[in-house]
Amino acid sequence: MEPDSTSNYEFSFGPHTYLVNFDQIERVSKEIQKRLGVDDYELSVDFPSPEEMRKLNQEYRDKDKSTDVLSFPQQDFDPPPTVESPFRNVDPTDGPPRLLGDLAISLVDAEENAKNIGQSLDREVCFLLVHGILHLCGHDHLDVEEEHIMLAQQRMIMEALEEGEPPSRVWAHCARSKA
Repeated sequence: MEPDSTSNYEFSFGPHTYLVNFDQIERVSKEIQKRLGVDDYELSVDFPSPEEMRKLNQEYRDKDKSTDVLSFPQQDFDPPPTVESPFRNVDPTDGPPRLLGDLAISLVDAEENAKNIGQSLDREVCFLLVHGILHLCGHDHLDVEEEHIMLAQQRMIMEALEEGEPPSRVWAHCARSKA
């Protein structure tokens, strides 16, 4: 059963139109964050147009093209939390919420990725949330060792999120193309 349609939002980029269920996006994000021990941190997720994504990628990464996901961390975790060794906050406070960071996900690029590897847009958006949140937690893939760790974390989190039969998987109904 699809979640309540009141939490579905439509995004149109030229000939591409998508429905995104923000309740599901939040549910998936919190599940990912929980596995890394950062579920008490706030996360912002945006779905910019390909043109906006290209501008962000140019401004922050000096690459003049769109990309599937960009991460803008607000914390410095050293070492980055992992599934096996999640972050343990030793100084919880009742103050204002702590910010994990911001993610920008291009639905057009995500759909192209999904088609290229033969998976659903839902699963690709979930994968990009995992990938982006790992970046927000300090993981990277700039060298072979870091990439090995990040890929292992992605694999473990995705496997955990894929337990159960479709459409009961946690990422079901996150996003779909409205073609």
